[in-house]
Amino acid sequence: MPGTFPSVPTNPCMNILIRAGLLLLLGVLPLSAASTNLLWRWSNPLPFGANIADLAVRSGEPVVAVAEYGQLFTSTDLVNWTRENTGTSRWLRSATYFGNTPTNTARLLIASGQSGTLLVSEDFSSFKTIDLNTTDWLEGITASATRAVAVGDNAAIYTSDDGTNWLRRSNNFNGVWLRGVTWRSNGIFVTVGEGGLIATSSNGINWSRQNSRTTANLNRVIATPTGFVAVGEGGAVVVDSSGNGTNWRNVSSGATGDLYAAALEVRTDLPGQPTGALLIAGDSELRSGVLAVNLWVDETDTRRSAPAPKATYLAGFWDTDAAVFAGRAGLVLTGVRPTTTSSFQWSLPDSPPRSWLFSAATNTSIATNTFSQFTNGQVVITTTTTTNSLVVAVGDGPTILQSDRGISWSTALLPTNASGIVYLGVASQPGRLVAVGSSGIISQSTAAFEPLITTNRYTNAAGVAVSVVLTNQINTLGLAWSASASGVTNTLQGIAADKTRWVACGSAGILLTSTNGGNWSRLASPVSTFLSSVEASPTRWVASGENGTLLSSPDGSSWSKVPSGTSQWIWRTRWLNNQFVAVGFNGTLLTSPDGLTWTSRNSGVTNNLNDVLCVDGTYYAVGNQGTVLGSSNAIQWSSLATITTKSLQGLAFVGGRLLAVGADGAILRAVVSDLSTVPKLAQWPTEPSANLFLLTGELDQHLLLDRGTNLTDWIASPPMEVTDPSGTLLYLDSQPNDPWVQFFRAQAIAP
Repeated sequence: MPGTFPSVPTNPCMNILIRAGLLLLLGVLPLSAASTNLLWRWSNPLPFGANIADLAVRSGEPVVAVAEYGQLFTSTDLVNWTRENTGTSRWLRSATYFGNTPTNTARLLIASGQSGTLLVSEDFSSFKTIDLNTTDWLEGITASATRAVAVGDNAAIYTSDDGTNWLRRSNNFNGVWLRGVTWRSNGIFVTVGEGGLIATSSNGINWSRQNSRTTANLNRVIATPTGFVAVGEGGAVVVDSSGNGTNWRNVSSGATGDLYAAALEVRTDLPGQPTGALLIAGDSELRSGVLAVNLWVDETDTRRSAPAPKATYLAGFWDTDAAVFAGRAGLVLTGVRPTTTSSFQWSLPDSPPRSWLFSAATNTSIATNTFSQFTNGQVVITTTTTTNSLVVAVGDGPTILQSDRGISWSTALLPTNASGIVYLGVASQPGRLVAVGSSGIISQSTAAFEPLITTNRYTNAAGVAVSVVLTNQINTLGLAWSASASGVTNTLQGIAADKTRWVACGSAGILLTSTNGGNWSRLASPVSTFLSSVEASPTRWVASGENGTLLSSPDGSSWSKVPSGTSQWIWRTRWLNNQFVAVGFNGTLLTSPDGLTWTSRNSGVTNNLNDVLCVDGTYYAVGNQGTVLGSSNAIQWSSLATITTKSLQGLAFVGGRLLAVGADGAILRAVVSDLSTVPKLAQWPTEPSANLFLLTGELDQHLLLDRGTNLTDWIASPPMEVTDPSGTLLYLDSQPNDPWVQFFRAQAIAP
């Protein structure tokens, strides 16, 4: 996409070059095929949907959240989070601050649960990987002022006095899996693990096993002003009041779910008693209790004024005046208690949809936009009409989300008969979307325009205020849905359309058809098995389902069985790149040129595959446990990068981005082909001492800043990614800049 962009304008020689007709060209690197170098980013839940395994906290430092596949996020307010590049895809399980760097900043240590990996960072922008050359998974890490201790499976205990050099310490724990470790300011380390193991140490090297008075697997231990608290499976809570971890007792909190986190309330309004309630959290559990009287409150009780949601909490801490718990799907919950006699009030910084999403579809919408500007004392009105892509995702809740680029999502307005149902499938015709689900629900959304009235105010040269009322036409396609009568109560999951017909399918082999998405009639079905998918090619329809069922139809009306060669559930079938591709349970993958003759392909996985898509000749398939596959021909498949273990149920492609939707409201996006925005230089150095560049592009775009003293030889900057939704990117250049002899250009590159 060639175009001109600015060089340094203050250089007279440079201006002469430009006047002579020498222009700097901006090029977007073309992709001959869709990318398989998938750099996934979270679109929902925001700010991220990774499972937070642990939080690292130190006064005056960012809160650090660590998660699966090397994901690490930092925040100063628990609302806005920044993803940091750790340089690894290994799972991160625990984190702690340890000492200071030579520049007097905090040093961060991260323990990976995978293959004995440790990360060290002194500035959050770069991470050093330390490989302990072991198969031990490290599950917990803590630090005193002078020593760090990491623990894991096979009774692994490692210590370090500098965060870089680590030694494995021997013990007599008989290979017990250690799951957590902490340090108390009186100089005592405590580790906990399977079978109720609790051990203490004054130096992190020599350990003594203590009587925990429980056989439950213990997951985490925290230090308190008076001792320690450990929590574990089956609601286990054990408390030490000796201060040195030698006197433990069981506490009955009423919790029955597995516990993974604890925090102790710190108060200044309790005379002679600086601590308040003990809070414990885990699998659908969050309770507060006063240990002195063993009185506990279920904080998830919906009868409370502001209860905590029933969720999976994996980490927690007390943050000055609030309890903070975090866990599955990036959830970060805070709870405050204004007085000692009031209840905890729980809130989420944001409440993105976390309902399961099962399918996605794309369409286009037309918008009429009217703009006004005040020029030379006159109001100038400009009207433009644009055709924009959109994508919808449907799921439990019930939930339907709509987006233009797959980045920001809006919740749709659903029909009244959708209450209590689950949307399982969605399909598209030009200007129309149809979603199907449980209890025979069929809903549709059509192109319709609603006025959006705005008022712009200007002041003319005489100081008189001028108001301009503008009316824009907003297309509600995908945002407003109405009910259609299916006439059945069967669960409907498959839905597809060609130019003239819609077909839906579901439980008990049901098949329905419609010409407009609103009026439906039942078709004769040759099977009674559950049909989970239906698809149309230019010449044939195919439906698929459990027990390897495949149906074929020349017109979408009369159906017959065809052999599939498998007894596995064929979950979804797509017409892609002039062939049918079907995916299903236990890695099932089939292809067919005509919908009649099918060939089994080796997917290389045994996880269930749930959807498949083709973009620019590259095939993608997704499935359970975050499975992502890629292929150039739908025959040979390979595993591609993922950032989640959540089941991915549906795929869509919009605006250069591959989208995957699934469990816990997960919506992932990855750039796989050219984005439409041409990157530009908006600001550049004009003095030798200046080093600030401002580039503009599009979120997720990868850019290079090139520099040179002629128009032939260029030196590239390190690759940069646009992470600001506004599309702006600031770059501080470490190279000297001489505006008299240098050219600059920005270009987009493949991820």
